Amino acid sequence: MPACGRCTKGGRASDCLYIDDAADNSTTGIDRRGPLDGHISRPIQQAVAPAGDTLARLEYQDRRIKQLEAALANTGHTQTSDVVQRMKISKLPLTPESIMASDQTQATVTDRETMLLRGKSFKTQFHGSTHPTSLIAHIPDLNAFTREAFEKYPALARIRHDMHALEDRVGYAGSKSQTVTSEDLKALLPPRAEVDYLVQLYFDNYGSIYHILHIPTFRTQYDALWLDPTEAEVHFVAIVLLILASAQCLATETPWLYSANSSIAREKAVTYIQACDDWLQTQSQKHVTVADFQIRFLLIFARQVSARKYKRTWTDTGTLLRFCMAAGLHRNPELLRKKTSALDKELRRRIWAAIVELELQASFDRGMIAAPWPVQTDCPPPSNIRDEAIDLDAEQLPPPVRPEESTNSSYLCAASESTMLRHGLNTTLNNIRQTLGFNDVKRFTEELDSQIQAIPQWSGLSAEIAAAFLALNLRQYLLVLHDRQLRQAETTAERSFSRMMIIDNATRIVDTHRALIAKGSYALELLCQDQLRAALSICHVSVTVNIRADSAIGQIIEHHASRVMTEAVQMLTDKVIRFGREQRQLWIALATHGFWKSNIDPTQRAVYMQEAVDKITQPYYKIMACQEDASVLAGASAEKGTNREDMLNGIQEYLPPVSQSRPEEMAPLDGLLDLDEIEAWTLEHWGQFDLQTFGEPFQ
Repeated sequence: MPACGRCTKGGRASDCLYIDDAADNSTTGIDRRGPLDGHISRPIQQAVAPAGDTLARLEYQDRRIKQLEAALANTGHTQTSDVVQRMKISKLPLTPESIMASDQTQATVTDRETMLLRGKSFKTQFHGSTHPTSLIAHIPDLNAFTREAFEKYPALARIRHDMHALEDRVGYAGSKSQTVTSEDLKALLPPRAEVDYLVQLYFDNYGSIYHILHIPTFRTQYDALWLDPTEAEVHFVAIVLLILASAQCLATETPWLYSANSSIAREKAVTYIQACDDWLQTQSQKHVTVADFQIRFLLIFARQVSARKYKRTWTDTGTLLRFCMAAGLHRNPELLRKKTSALDKELRRRIWAAIVELELQASFDRGMIAAPWPVQTDCPPPSNIRDEAIDLDAEQLPPPVRPEESTNSSYLCAASESTMLRHGLNTTLNNIRQTLGFNDVKRFTEELDSQIQAIPQWSGLSAEIAAAFLALNLRQYLLVLHDRQLRQAETTAERSFSRMMIIDNATRIVDTHRALIAKGSYALELLCQDQLRAALSICHVSVTVNIRADSAIGQIIEHHASRVMTEAVQMLTDKVIRFGREQRQLWIALATHGFWKSNIDPTQRAVYMQEAVDKITQPYYKIMACQEDASVLAGASAEKGTNREDMLNGIQEYLPPVSQSRPEEMAPLDGLLDLDEIEAWTLEHWGQFDLQTFGEPFQ
């Protein structure tokens, strides 16, 4: 159509748009999409202007203008010195926590943010809504149970002093950074027999999850390494050392030995990690190769599966993600103008997919929004191709195998199908200003369940680990989604739906772990935090139901809750034995289990509390009895003036033979718990913003 006179006179004839054209444009494409449609498959509820005649559209616009005017009027005066009022008239909506901080008399909301902000001044820590222990805020009286345990059992309160006294006498690995040369790195290589075993253990357990290596190339370099280790490429030596570090705690040692509160296996891993980290800091970032990206990824991964600086995982993965984006790994490698082999292009896709998965999971575990990389990336997922089929110098990749056929890249290929869904849902769940209605929860549930059902049934232990890991990641989102929905459900049907979803997914999570452990694989036990999440979720469900009044749902919860929490405690106990630390997660699980049992039978509260304390001290006494250097422990004990008779009853089963560890020379400390503050163990300072649901009659 011709341009109107006004646009023609103004020199903007090409921009002239008639109302019918505007209506057509408004109903198609990006204009109809919600703020998260780049992340999820269908938009959340959003009003759209009617596509009828002109009069209908004008009536809609008139109603919309009136709504906006009313909303503006409700914000009050525009000139005010009150902080809350200034926030109300700002562009960002007010959060419930801002209301709580400024005016305790304000009306409550149905879905307040759950978070932990602990500390003072600038020495603080923050964990958001999707952090595994965020549910502590919504389990009434759990913190009272833990506080009472600390009051009744003083040994738990002397944790930090005792542990520091022992650590001061032990020069544990990684305590100080130092300059590491290439020769120093090569000197750390163990004998080949040990390296062969750990490398194979790594590929059997983790090689099919984050597949960032080309196996034939790795084998060629590995064989050349042992011909003359002193002449080996130092970057490859760093890769091998980080692989060893990642597999150290997977090995089964009898008995496990410890240095202070760290197992000897973990100490070796930390030694390799720290050396590689120190060496990497001295390397130039000008002339990088694929090994530089592989080393940086393995460095973070090895820390994670060795419980090394775990609190830094989210910030470290974010830094690595930006390092990769600065190198353009987030873009399609086909855009490269200079000649690049098909293998290098495929490795770019693998490394990008792996770091995206690692950063997203780290964000979810921390309760943070992941980096907004989706708006800039067009890198396709890796191909489901066996490494042996890729020619080193080929310009084209061979055709991929069917998704049902397992390769080392199968996990990254399958995970890419749900990456955008998980990224968008993580953003939504950790958005302090966004709420979800029941219809949104149902839609997300359907999409997540569809992704779980679509996971191929691969055969072989390595492939089963990959399939289990993807299923566990998706089920964690279902747990968090329905934990949140359970608190804001408006009807009995909505509550029942969320309860059953939580029970089902929590049970399936521990069953998945148990099935892998039964086959001898502890990979996901060390890598994941979902055991604790499952235990807290099912306890959260139990406190919303009066088991005595509602026999049907009560019996279901009682049957599954006992098994889920028992299994979670067993897996977390094994984790403590392998690491020598991570006792805080175990204590939370034990306290949750004891609290749940005391709710069912209040008369036995003291018994269950004693049981929880005994189970947290038993691994401690095993660690103390199996110190590699008994003289260090004896010296620490002498300083405190303790003696062997201080040991609690029931720990003798954990002591090795007298000839190995000379327990007569040992005197245990009164506590060995890995924490920064006692508050982390009494579960205080969690944000408890909405407990109204638990005050209502059971429905």
